[in-house]
Amino acid sequence: MRVATYRAGNETSWGVVRDERVSDARAVVGAPRSVRDLLEQTDHSRWLRGLADPGVRAFALGDVQLLAPLEPRQDLIALGLNYKTHVAETTGATKQVAPPKQPILFGKAASSVTGPDAEVCFDPAVTSQVDWEVELAVVIGRRGRNISPGAAQGHIFGYTVANDVSARDLQFLDGGQWYRGKSLDTFCPLGPWVVTVDELVEARGLRLHLQVNGVTKQDASTDDLIFAIPEIIASASTGRTLYPGDVILTGTPGGVGFTRTPPEFLHDGDVVEAEIERIGVLRNRVKESGRP
Repeated sequence: MRVATYRAGNETSWGVVRDERVSDARAVVGAPRSVRDLLEQTDHSRWLRGLADPGVRAFALGDVQLLAPLEPRQDLIALGLNYKTHVAETTGATKQVAPPKQPILFGKAASSVTGPDAEVCFDPAVTSQVDWEVELAVVIGRRGRNISPGAAQGHIFGYTVANDVSARDLQFLDGGQWYRGKSLDTFCPLGPWVVTVDELVEARGLRLHLQVNGVTKQDASTDDLIFAIPEIIASASTGRTLYPGDVILTGTPGGVGFTRTPPEFLHDGDVVEAEIERIGVLRNRVKESGRP
């Protein structure tokens, strides 16, 4: 199922997307008020089945504004250098010359999350090197600590598309400031919805594709991940608890802007389309702050 959060008029709701319509959780007595609240329930499927009923009130997708599918419970967990093509292209900047032997984890602020068709805004006084990164994002649905790879799938609610927008001049400042460079406001578009784990299982063989102004910049498959989804969840949960509503970004493939010759960065008015097969397209326009 595709689970979306949206604004209809002045009201925010969530529901299940089917046949170009999205159901309205507000129309179902006792339904969780948000996707975050849904994930706190022990039985997600009961509510999702109810909201998928054709008799439930629904809106045409064209009549609503899709939002980020959920507000992460805490800062997002992200992976660096999880595709061999990205390891190879970043050798000069990161000094990484071989694939890592274990997942490289870092944080990205929850306050950076924005939704589909929202603007990615940057202040040129803060950064002049805004880069793109299409990524598969995992949404955790069940609490766990020290989760084994074999048990990882049982802790996944679903998957969505992320663009791990990065201010490279901040990220590589003073030897490495990844959290700072990746956590500016609006620098984590998510969407357009979450596809539940029963449809994608371990999300193998999904094509990732990113375009800037219609020009392809990244094109890869989740089969190219160095660390697969179960290994990522096992690593991220070692010694720490993952909670329902946590979001994990699983890394980006080759094709980012700062490694190109000459380097390429995003500018005011650029349109970025990040797409993952069987999930959807996440589209955002870039806006330089201070411009009308």
